[in-house]
Amino acid sequence: MKLQISKSQMLLGLQRVQNVVERRTTMPILSNALLKTEKNGLSLSATDLEVGIQSILPAEIMENGSITVKARSLLDIVRELPDTVIQFQTRDNNRLEIKANKSIFNIVGLPAEDFPEIPSFSSEEHQQFVRMNGQAVMSMLDKTLYAASTDEARYHLNGVYFETLENLSEGDQKGKKVFRMVATDAHRLSLVDNPETLFDENAWKLFQEGIIVPRKGLNELRRLLSEGKDDFFVTIRGKMLFVKRDNIFLSMRLIEGKYADYRRIIPDQSINTIRVDREAFLASLKRISLMSSDKSRSLTFCLTPGVLQLSSQSPELGDANEEISIDYEGDEIKIGFNSRYLIDAVSTMEGKKIILEIRGKQNPGVIRSSDGPNHTSVVMPMRI
Repeated sequence: MKLQISKSQMLLGLQRVQNVVERRTTMPILSNALLKTEKNGLSLSATDLEVGIQSILPAEIMENGSITVKARSLLDIVRELPDTVIQFQTRDNNRLEIKANKSIFNIVGLPAEDFPEIPSFSSEEHQQFVRMNGQAVMSMLDKTLYAASTDEARYHLNGVYFETLENLSEGDQKGKKVFRMVATDAHRLSLVDNPETLFDENAWKLFQEGIIVPRKGLNELRRLLSEGKDDFFVTIRGKMLFVKRDNIFLSMRLIEGKYADYRRIIPDQSINTIRVDREAFLASLKRISLMSSDKSRSLTFCLTPGVLQLSSQSPELGDANEEISIDYEGDEIKIGFNSRYLIDAVSTMEGKKIILEIRGKQNPGVIRSSDGPNHTSVVMPMRI
């Protein structure tokens, strides 16, 4: 293999694959990136056997070939090279020579034949892909990913649930189809609907059975979308979800099993709803949480007519409290929540106002957006 490529293109490609590469693995080759020449450039790939990424980079190919090298080492080298054209050439004993101006590196690699196969994307398969709204998906991921479980014992919750359904809410959107994302770790839940995520009937059908997409794969999709909010293409084959945008391809193994019955977790809309200014409420939460214990992060709400009092205390730090004027005329309610869960939920809401629903110390708290797409967060109460 012999080729030359600009530093900026190589650096971008290497940064894309870093988060997929397995750093702690019993299979050393999973710490490597696969470099392989293609007729239209250099293919740079990485996989952890669950998530795979392939990026085709513009390059001048002099000799075809392939090799795998440690992804982190290659990134470190390319990052420090001068901003010029870099030449790559394979040498004997699975070594890769890297030249830029007067700098020469020789790094040890492993045979490309030993690299796990990443599902490929052919032009014939492109017909099966459906288009998705990149900006809408990125917004939905921002509102849900944080609530996905990181507990490997709750494997079926280690992702975000995608489904399409008919919008049953009132108003102009009633009867229209919506694309829904749901994430929960059993302590909190976030749900968001958007009728503008998908564009045609084939796309709606693709997700109508519901799928659980792994958190790691969605983090890679989120990074890909952050490069530009263009639309992208997806398809499902068997237990795999495939994503394509320009010359970048993602594959991720879907989580098998039945997702939690999230509808049972979300209480029916309360009669007593409290509207608060989102930014002011978020700032108050952040201030009061400074005095909560690092372990429990407990924060207490005390609802009395006209007032919501937020308070926290810690034996090591002290205590804090703050009052917010609200439109509430019900009985006194005192309830505890994890402050970080509240901050995460409120931070992802849109609009100037949000709606709080607090039913009692044994019931979950609900936060809803007051405008924009349907966005609902549920936070389980804590013992105080």
